Amino acid sequence: MKRPNFGQRGFTLVELIFVLAIIVVLASIFLPLAMSKFSQSKTAATTSSIDSISAALTGFFSDIDHFPACHSSDCDPFTSTNNDLKFLAFGTGSASVSSEYPTSTTWADLTAQDEADPNSARNNAFNHLVANNPNADATTGEAGVDYKSSKWKGPYITKIGVDPFGFAYIANVGAMETNGSPIAAGSKGWIISAGPDGVLDTAHTASVLSNDDIGYIFFTK
Repeated sequence: MKRPNFGQRGFTLVELIFVLAIIVVLASIFLPLAMSKFSQSKTAATTSSIDSISAALTGFFSDIDHFPACHSSDCDPFTSTNNDLKFLAFGTGSASVSSEYPTSTTWADLTAQDEADPNSARNNAFNHLVANNPNADATTGEAGVDYKSSKWKGPYITKIGVDPFGFAYIANVGAMETNGSPIAAGSKGWIISAGPDGVLDTAHTASVLSNDDIGYIFFTK
């Protein structure tokens, strides 16, 4: 018969509590650091996307000599009265992306400046920068209506999607151009992610970003 080995024993309750206490302390130290790194990676990804959007708008302007601001049935940018779109949303798909808009403390202020239905696909950057279809009428490059095909050299951006927090990026193109003319002195343009809270807090006339909005004021005159 095998005799018991009294020299072997398991952990005592005190030892288990001590080990658990060490694990809790280590978790309390490293978990916030991990979450901070994760948050920083999201911010870095947001900034990178905003840089791509800025480059796309710059490329568009270089070819067309106007920003993508057409909003009416005739989107020839040289027809000044039809070049009053105030904001572009960078979301997913080619239809209206209003369901992807961030909530906003200043949204009424922004949309009040818009001469088009803010829920329209005309506000979708995809239809201006990826497809030459600013009217969102399903007819891409339509002569005499869409941007002149002799000048439009898109797509200007290869991937458009929501920010890492699940909301569309917003570009305040109305501050860059109005009625087909350069912006008025003192106007500000920006590209913004509403940030982790999903609330756009920066007014369309703001000189600095508010709260946790991510982006930059990139055009002033």
